[in-house]
Amino acid sequence: MANLEQVKKAQPKWFSVENKKFFHDVDYCILHGKSNKPFLVRSTYAWTDMFGQKPRLHYRVNPLNEMLQIEPLIDDEFADIDDVEEWLKDN
Repeated sequence: MANLEQVKKAQPKWFSVENKKFFHDVDYCILHGKSNKPFLVRSTYAWTDMFGQKPRLHYRVNPLNEMLQIEPLIDDEFADIDDVEEWLKDN
C-alpha cells in the first residue's frame, strides 16, 4: 500500500513549500478506498476566503494512479476526516 513518503518522492513539486502556501494546505495523508486504491487527502483552507468569506478548514481528495501520480481533484468537499473516511468506504 502507498504511503505519504512514496507519494512525496513521486511528486516533489506538489509538496513544495510554495505550493503548500499557495493552496493554504495544512496537512496531507494517504488513505485507501474499499479496493485499496490510494487517495491523497488534504486538509486545506484553499479558496474558502473568496468574496470576503472567513477561511475555513475542509478536506479535499485526489486519487492516485499506479505510479503514485496525483490525479485531478474529485468534486466533493468534506467538512472533516470522518466524512472522507465514510466516502472512501464506497470508493
